[in-house]
Amino acid sequence: MAYILGHKEFYGLDFNVDKSTLIPRPESELLIELALKNIQDTKYQIPNTIIDVGAGSGNIIIAIAKKMGFLKFYGIDISEKALRVAKRNAKLNKVDKKIKFIKSDLLNYFFKNIKYIIPDTKYIILANLPYLSQKIYNSTMPDVKNFEPKSALLSGKDGLNHYRKLFEQIKEFKEKCFMFHVSCFMEFSPEQKSILQKIIKKEFSKSKTTFYKDLARKWRVCEISL
Repeated sequence: MAYILGHKEFYGLDFNVDKSTLIPRPESELLIELALKNIQDTKYQIPNTIIDVGAGSGNIIIAIAKKMGFLKFYGIDISEKALRVAKRNAKLNKVDKKIKFIKSDLLNYFFKNIKYIIPDTKYIILANLPYLSQKIYNSTMPDVKNFEPKSALLSGKDGLNHYRKLFEQIKEFKEKCFMFHVSCFMEFSPEQKSILQKIIKKEFSKSKTTFYKDLARKWRVCEISL
């Protein structure tokens, strides 16, 4: 229905959607609440840079930009079509001057432009990446498989391939810049919690990791603080 109407409400805002982007889901609002709390409660009295990896329609980064003031906002997606939708939504919600949208495979753009990695800055990375396993994807409703982009849903056998790659990139950033502070908030599927814990422990042995449940009392968001 959202594709037919061409828009969807999310976090009290209106967003254009088409078949190049996922339809925003209410579960993802938890990412925004946690990120806003982190920004407001941060122990680091330093500037914040907010990076939305896999921005899609731009719903997450736009919702945060509407709430917060003088921060640096980046929306990243590998799809040019999705970025066009995100830019339209930023303009629709009057935050197009605040957000820089970038075409990139996860954080590759920042590797090539190291000037963005500034010491003594806190980075908040938001990631609602593809996280469906093949098994879960096969069992989804027909309206998901027939209309929403597969590339934005499926991520390998266990659904965590995109997150593995993201963790590798964040780890490399930390090795290049020891004053690089980061909090990463990621959405996942509830049955992935145990395997995600193992991956995080392997990649970030000294990190503080917290898991949160959504309104349906299902594990939905993981926070990694480095």
